[in-house]
Amino acid sequence: MKLRNVAIVGGGTAGWMAAAILARRLQDRFGVITLIESPEIGSIGVGEATIPPIRLFNGALGLEEADFMRQTQATFKLGIEFCDWQRLGQRYFHPFGIYGSHPEMISIHQRWLRLKQSGDAPGFDELSLNTAAALRGRFARQQAEPHLPPIYYAYHFDAGLYGQYLRGYALARGVVRLERKVLEVRLRGEDGFIDSLL
Repeated sequence: MKLRNVAIVGGGTAGWMAAAILARRLQDRFGVITLIESPEIGSIGVGEATIPPIRLFNGALGLEEADFMRQTQATFKLGIEFCDWQRLGQRYFHPFGIYGSHPEMISIHQRWLRLKQSGDAPGFDELSLNTAAALRGRFARQQAEPHLPPIYYAYHFDAGLYGQYLRGYALARGVVRLERKVLEVRLRGEDGFIDSLL
């Protein structure tokens, strides 16, 4: 059976991300894309912590970074800090990106282990440009110095605003929004796939 239309059940960030990418990729080469969301089920408008692939997703949509950041109250994010990681008071910062610059394609980790055996190693954190920048409150999209590794980053933004931003994007590209509550999902007997929604 050939698919003719797409129904997305639920809005929020996930629903509107699905609607936006389908609208962008399928454009007018498919049937109707309908998103069904209930006004009775609110979304949780908390801060959303993302990882670098969010930039690939936004890029696939053709979003302009400055506009996206303004509309979602986003900030740049260089990694994730875990407090009380192994014990109380201990912290671990997980940077996005690489450690060192790998000039000879030799793992910086192997060099660091050798230095550690001799008692001469700096903290491993000191070998990450992202960690160094984050701890100092610094950021740059592009490096002026060619010998530095690239900075990999993500965003922290308001999830509710991101959902609204993508809703506007999807609606502008033909997605149909229905304010409804799904009462029943009817399945096909032969394979258990969804036949219809009530």
